[in-house]
Amino acid sequence: MVEPKRQVEAILFISSEGVELQALAKACGIAAIGYVKGLIEELVKEYESRGSALTIIEESPGKYIMTVKKEYLEVIKDFAKESYFTREELRVLAYLSHNGQVLKSELAKLLGSQIYLAVRSLCEKGFVEQKKKGRTSLLVLTKKYETYFTQNKG
Repeated sequence: MVEPKRQVEAILFISSEGVELQALAKACGIAAIGYVKGLIEELVKEYESRGSALTIIEESPGKYIMTVKKEYLEVIKDFAKESYFTREELRVLAYLSHNGQVLKSELAKLLGSQIYLAVRSLCEKGFVEQKKKGRTSLLVLTKKYETYFTQNKG
């Protein structure tokens, strides 16, 4: 079983935008929003105590984002280049990896409408398959996803 604090950490790490407490709670299967806020506070203290270059900030009331501390922005600017996957694609893959499958309409409600382009791209790359389900589609990971992420570990 994955520790709830680490689930929150992983979601904040992969999210390109701030994530609301309610969305974090739902994604982690936690009923108490206050508990999730406490987990975020613990993570902030962990990062501060070890002198991490990362931090978690409340960008608006009840909405959190993980970011690099300002003093490190100059150092990382040359390394923040495009990868094979966009940040939105990674968010979709992370969610599907954790949850197995999801309706595209539900994923859009949770992560935002920008996922539609990411889903299309992931389907074109062969990492996600869409199966028509009523007025929406069921999104599932493909064998290519399993192979790619198993062979590219570490």
